[in-house]
Amino acid sequence: IMGNTYTSLSTHDPNDLLVGRDRQPMKKSATFGGSTLPLLRPAIHSDSITALAVVRPGMVITGSRDKTLALNNVDTGECVTKWTGHDGEVTKLAYENTVGNHFVLSGSRDQSIKLWQFHSREAQRTFEGHSLGVTGLANINENSFVSGSRDTTLKIWDVESTKRSVRSAQVNRNLVTHITFSLPCNIIAQSSEDKEVKLWDPRNLELVAQLPRKNHIQMYCEFIDDKLLASSSNGFNGYGCEISIWDIRTRKLLRELRGHEGSVPCVAGLTQQVTLKKLLMSVSMDRSIRIWNIEDGVCVWEETVVTDSDLLQCVSFNDGHVVVSGGKGVLAHIRVQGRAGKPYFQMLSVQKMIS
Repeated sequence: IMGNTYTSLSTHDPNDLLVGRDRQPMKKSATFGGSTLPLLRPAIHSDSITALAVVRPGMVITGSRDKTLALNNVDTGECVTKWTGHDGEVTKLAYENTVGNHFVLSGSRDQSIKLWQFHSREAQRTFEGHSLGVTGLANINENSFVSGSRDTTLKIWDVESTKRSVRSAQVNRNLVTHITFSLPCNIIAQSSEDKEVKLWDPRNLELVAQLPRKNHIQMYCEFIDDKLLASSSNGFNGYGCEISIWDIRTRKLLRELRGHEGSVPCVAGLTQQVTLKKLLMSVSMDRSIRIWNIEDGVCVWEETVVTDSDLLQCVSFNDGHVVVSGGKGVLAHIRVQGRAGKPYFQMLSVQKMIS
C-alpha cells in the first residue's frame, strides 16, 4: 500500500476518504519541472505545524498549535479532512495502516492522546493518564502504542482500551521530547531534555540502555536503519545544534554532523536513488534544510526555505519527495533531485499564512 505510485489506496474500509473522490488517481502538479515553482498556496492551519506523519507518497497528516490535525494531499494542496477535538496544541502524531484499518493517533499539550479514523471527524477514543503534555508517540504494532510526556513517564497502551495504560515507567528528570520505535530492532528510542537518549524494551518497558549524555537537550531521535540511530540537539549561534549518529549495538557515538546555526528539532532518513549512500535530512530554527552524508558527516546540500518562520518538522516519502513544516502554517513539498550524482532540492509548493 505504501508503494511509490499515486493510485487510489486499496482498503476494505468503505468510508476511507483516500479512496473517495470517485476512486480517481491522485493528480500531480501540472507545473512539475516547470519554471513557475514553487507554487504558493494558502495555509491549511492557522498556526505552526508542529507534527507530521506520512500516510503514503503525496499524503501527509499535519498537527498544529491551532489544536487541529489534517489529512493533506501535498500534490494538489487539498485538505482532504480536518479533525478537531483537542484542547491544546497537537504535539505528536502516529499513523497505523493495517489491512482494512487506518487510524491516526495524536498527542497534545492537553495531556491526552486521541485516536481518529478517516471516515469520521470525531475522535474515536481518548487515552488519558499523563499529567503533563504528551511529547512522544509511536506505534509498536496494530494493537499497541507507546507515549511519553513532560511528566517524565513512558506508557504503553492497548489501542482497544482507554481505561488505563498497560505499562508505565518513570525516570527522574526524563522530560520526553520524542519517541520512535524500530521493528527490526524491536526497541523504543526516546530523547529527553536531560540531554540523553534512552533505549527501552517494548515488551515490558524496561530501560535497556542510556546513551552517553550530550551537552545539550536532545530534541528528536530517529532510527536510520537497524544499526544506526540519529538524535538532534538544541542550541544557538552554532553552539550545540549538532546531529549525533549512534551505533545501536555498541551504544557509542559514531560521529556528529555540525553546520546548523540553530536548534535542530527534527531529522529524517532520505529515500533516494541519486546516490547509493545513506542520506539524512535535517531542519533547523536557522530556517534551513540540510542533506547529510551519514557515512562521512559531510553536508551535501543546504537550502533556506522562502519563508519568514522557523522550520520544525520534516518527513520523507519513499518516492524521493519530502515535506517540511514550520511556523505560520508553513508546509513545503520538495522533490529530491540528482545532478552529477549529487542530491539537491526542487521546491514544488509552499503553503503558508498570508499576512
